Amino acid sequence: MKAAEFIREKTGIGSFDIAIVGGSGVEIGKTNVEIPYYQIPDMPEPAVPGHSGVLKILEFESKRVLFFEGRFHYYEGRSDSEIRFIPELAANLGVKLFIPTCASGAISRKAAFSEIGVIVDHINLLGRNPLVGLIKDYGSKVFVNGKEIYDREVSDKFLRKGLELGIKVVPVVLASVLGPNYETFAEIRFLEVAGADVVSMSTVPDVLAAKFYGMKVTALTVITNDTLNIKATHEEVLEISRSRSEELSRLLKETLKDLSLF
Repeated sequence: MKAAEFIREKTGIGSFDIAIVGGSGVEIGKTNVEIPYYQIPDMPEPAVPGHSGVLKILEFESKRVLFFEGRFHYYEGRSDSEIRFIPELAANLGVKLFIPTCASGAISRKAAFSEIGVIVDHINLLGRNPLVGLIKDYGSKVFVNGKEIYDREVSDKFLRKGLELGIKVVPVVLASVLGPNYETFAEIRFLEVAGADVVSMSTVPDVLAAKFYGMKVTALTVITNDTLNIKATHEEVLEISRSRSEELSRLLKETLKDLSLF
């Protein structure tokens, strides 16, 4: 993969341990090595405000980390291969643990009174799956077991560390919808009955592709708004997401410091 070879040459690092994908407004701050997406061969560029399109190289307690500041969404009109690009790149760079993050709206009341969610399960309502068509080349490998996607041990460590740090963190079920519109009242009631705690327009395709490519997966969400609020805007979501990025960054750093990947 040309993109992986480019990053190895640019950074002088042969392989990485962890990949993190930043959702809307989720930022990590300045790092010593930053590579704009447009410089990486074949890599798409984000089209959504709040997704800067910069790959940042970090190190947490000797763990080499890729932080993708910005992702791609189906509602942009993206192809399956574009949606798969970041997980595929991470896998090609030797990543063992893939951690997508996103901004989400609260459906359940426990989520509405929390700040960070650790995603432990999901409901895919996108009507899309990035693995469609890969059976031609990969055969039965495309039949990813949905009950084994999220690594329970890693998710539990994020939950415990969040409580230690005094962060309002809860386990959540994420519903992923196509968007780009926000939900109607009837849709919110439907999602609640279906068992969703939060709703987003991303992340599920990332985790499906990451599991397919053989990585451990855990996922985090910044809960930015209560979906029952009548007025909801992308600008509001970005503002709250950015304000809570510091907490999310602290949770990531403190958990990953103590994490064994083997």
